[in-house]
Amino acid sequence: AEIGIIFIAALAGWPTPLTAIQLLWLNLVTDGAPALALGMEKGDPDTMEVAPRPSREPIINGPMRLGILVQTIAITGASLAAYLIGRGLEPDNIRLAQTMAFFTLSSSELFRAFTARSERYPLMKIGLFTNKYMFYAVASSLVLLLAVMYLPFLNEPFNTVPLQLNHWAVMLPLIFTPSIAAELTKFFTRRMELKRAAA
Repeated sequence: AEIGIIFIAALAGWPTPLTAIQLLWLNLVTDGAPALALGMEKGDPDTMEVAPRPSREPIINGPMRLGILVQTIAITGASLAAYLIGRGLEPDNIRLAQTMAFFTLSSSELFRAFTARSERYPLMKIGLFTNKYMFYAVASSLVLLLAVMYLPFLNEPFNTVPLQLNHWAVMLPLIFTPSIAAELTKFFTRRMELKRAAA
């Protein structure tokens, strides 16, 4: 998604939606604590009942490729939408658009980590509160993201501006779009899996 955002913006001739330091920061924040928290996940309840995968099946199989494609489209689309809305709100303030794209991308990846706890089961099935480490990881990462937005001495190096309520109202639906897309993808792949098993 990060590559897609930069690539599409370059093709369209737009100013860059994300600066280099923003990309470094979001990778540090979203790939650190949440990844460790995923390592503490108990796993699906029926793991031992699932038949082994065929020996010739690739590690990244069909359902996984579908999930990657859906997430790439969802995160890229949500982040670019936030960027374009920011440019529309204040055309002369590129930092606003970059901040909106940066936070939409970063936070959507963080919330997406909750849905990544299982490849097959929906979040409500495995339980929202069954991995407390995920809450600690996402909360601490969000604090670090908010710090570069609302602490004045960090605005300049991170090329950010403090967001107002009207910006948040626009961003919140975009932030949760990838997580909803992930849950819908699991729903449809699970249905297809059950149909194949019943055939």
